This record gives sequence, structure tokens and C-alpha cells, in this order.
Amino acid sequence: MPSQSVMIALLAAGAVGLGFMSRDRDHGPERATVPLTTPLPAIEGAPATSALPARVPSSGTPGPSASLDDQVNPGQYLSAAGDCAACHTRPDGKPFEGGLAIDTPFGTIYTPNITPSEDYGIGAFSDRDFLRALQHGISPSGSPYYPAFPYTSYTKVADEDLLAIKAYLMTVEPSSYQPPKTHLRWPFSIRDLMFGWQEVYFKAGRFQSDPNRSDDWNRGAYLVEGLGHCGECHTPRNLAGATEPSKAMTGAVIDGWYAPNLTDALDAGLGRWSVDELAAFLGTGIAKTAHDSDAIDAGDAPVTEALGPMAEVVHDSLSKLTEADLYAMAIYLIDLPAKTAPTHQPQVPPLLSQADFESGRDLYTTHCSACHQDHGQGLAPYFPALRGNPAVTIEEPNDVVKTLLLGAPADPSDAFSPYVVMPAFGSTLTDEQIATLASYIRAAWGNDAAPVQSAEVKALR
Repeated sequence: MPSQSVMIALLAAGAVGLGFMSRDRDHGPERATVPLTTPLPAIEGAPATSALPARVPSSGTPGPSASLDDQVNPGQYLSAAGDCAACHTRPDGKPFEGGLAIDTPFGTIYTPNITPSEDYGIGAFSDRDFLRALQHGISPSGSPYYPAFPYTSYTKVADEDLLAIKAYLMTVEPSSYQPPKTHLRWPFSIRDLMFGWQEVYFKAGRFQSDPNRSDDWNRGAYLVEGLGHCGECHTPRNLAGATEPSKAMTGAVIDGWYAPNLTDALDAGLGRWSVDELAAFLGTGIAKTAHDSDAIDAGDAPVTEALGPMAEVVHDSLSKLTEADLYAMAIYLIDLPAKTAPTHQPQVPPLLSQADFESGRDLYTTHCSACHQDHGQGLAPYFPALRGNPAVTIEEPNDVVKTLLLGAPADPSDAFSPYVVMPAFGSTLTDEQIATLASYIRAAWGNDAAPVQSAEVKALR
């Protein structure tokens, strides 16, 4: 058995950013007729019934009735909770037929077709095949999946709920689309290396309720830790691409965007959010009220809005959940114990020089003040406040920089918020100008956040 350091060297790239690949070969999917090489382990703690229906929070917070509408397909609802369509639908493609390109340092991978096509999708998967894939990371032919397919979280989901998702997928339109072949550099193309990764870093098992917690807390934990797989983005990873349990939910960089710390009682966490505020943010991507009445007066403009990948999660997944489930998730997230932020985060440098402050103010006046107002207070309901906005003042500046570079869709139908319309400045401003502007926004009006360096902008451009 190789040492752990050797294994890390072999697996580091293979474990980062690589997804659920429904084919092990160049032609056709894995077929359900391939016999299982090992039986599925019996794991205690699986819920006796499906996680549905949603519940009304015991705190008395208003919510929907105790069950989902009879017209809602449970599998379709759970598929939305798991954000399945986002990864398995490419731009201009049909739902679930795959082909979404994911660029990694080790090559480009393409998400698979998971329509009920027997030749190109998962139509030949038996129930047992499907459960073993999502709960154990093993394909019908016995090969391991790469762990960016979040089976490390889906392993917590009850059999009934996963099979409901499978039943729903079997009702969508079959597609004969075959995604481009994934090319990974050696040795990361050796799939069997993932057996070693799973042995070291993966623990299969269903979610177990905590009898000392409320039904709502347990429901929220089930969604956040399982189908929602929030920790896959908000938890740092080690050199082998495995999430670090000791730093769960303390923040991580995803595709250049910073998924912030979600633990309680930290400046970058959720300690000052109420359950109502967080539930509303999860469902709409907009936080409309200030978390700290003693902070600053943001007027009627939103205090913060979801950006980048989180905006996609809100748009494609969370906005489709019931109020009761959103409240349950908020109850669980706000109750997360405080944890020290990862030690690899950069230290805050000195604040802006007078020259940089004046240059940044000139750039802001020219490009931003017409919408976000002279003092960053925003203009409700169209333009969020920048003053006191947690997305602006968070330690990692990635989200501010990416937003300045990319802007927001001009067509409201393409936007994740109906109000956010913003031009992209990546083609008109240099790295130095973007850094100066971002630094000003992060330092002005009492924001008091660290400045941005032009090298950071260049890396994110």
C-alpha cells in the first residue's frame, strides 16, 4: 500500500473538479446488465420514510402546509433540491442531456447525459445501480466515480428520495446526445486510482437524525448536508481534493469565486443573520434588511445579493424549494458552531494610500455612482447597496472582482435577480484600474476591508 503522501501526489488532480461520468468507455453508457462485483453494504440509520413532506418550522415561522402540493412531482422537487439540472444541462442543450464543459488544471471534462436513453444516458441503470452510484460512488461496471460528482454528500440521502429522483429522470425526454470525450493527463486518467482515494477519504452512510434536535433542525441538516451538498463548495479541500472536516463550512474558492464562511459568530459567517433573513436570502438571493441595526443605514436597498455560482444555485435550485424547507435549512445553518477561519487565508494588508483612494473614488464616480449612489447606499429595488454589503467586505475579494469583470446580464430574463443589470468592465478597465476600483469600494463608507492587488485581478480575469 503506498504511503499517504504518495497517494496524495497521485490523486490530487484526479480528485479536484471532476464529475459524475456515466461512461467508463468511449462508446455507450455502463449497462445495468453488468453484474455487481461487491454487494452494497448495509448501513444503519437510514430514515424509515422519505424526507418528504416538508414541515412547518416549530418556531412558529409562517410556512406552507405540512405537505407538498399533490401536483408536485416529489422526484422533480428533490432533483431541484440536489441542483441536478445545473450540472447536467449545457448552454442551449436539452435538460439533463449533459455536455457542460468543466475546465480543470488537468483537462476539460464534460458532464454526462442522465436522460433515460439506454444507449447514451442512464436508461439501463437499475435501482441498485443508481443507489450505488449516488451513495457509494461506484458505477454499474464497478469502477469508481471522480468525487466532484458529489456522492460524498449524496451518500447521506435516503434510498426513497434517490429513487424518486430516478423515477423523475425516467420521465424526461430521452436524448441521444453524446457529450465530448473527457481528456485527462496521465496519471489522472487512471480511474482505478480513485479506489485508494475512497478508501482514505470517503465514508458512506445515510443521514441520522439527532433525537435532541427539533424536526426542523434535522430536516435542514438533511438538506444542507445531503442533497444540497453545501459543504462541497463552502469547505476547503486538502491536496487530495477531499474536504477537510475540521474546517467544514468555513469557506473556499470555487472557479475564482469565494464561497464564504457559513459558521456562526464570525464576521464572515452568519452570526448576525436572523432565520427570516437567511431563509429569504436562500429563496431569492437577496437580503433586504440589515443584519445589525447599529451598523449603517443602507436605506431600502438590498444589503447583499447572491453572486456567481451562488446566484446559479438560487436560480436553479433553492428558489424552487418550499418556504418550510428554506426555513429548516436556515435554522440548521445558523446553528452551526463557530470555527476558526482556514489558516491559508491571506492576512489583511494596510488600508489604501491617499493616492489609491482618490483614484478609486474617481473611477467609482465615473462608472458606478449613477446606480449605486454617491455613498454606496444603492437604489431600491434595482441596485444593491455596496456600503456594509457582506459580499463586498468579506476577506476574500474574489466576488467583487469577478462582478466588476463580468457584470450582470442585460436581459432580465437571463438574470438571477430581476433587478440586477450591470455592465461588464473587464473589457474597458485594466487590471490595475479594476484593483483600484475594487479597493475603493471595499474601503469606502466605513467598509474597512483589505485592498485588492492587480495580480489578483489578473488571476481572476
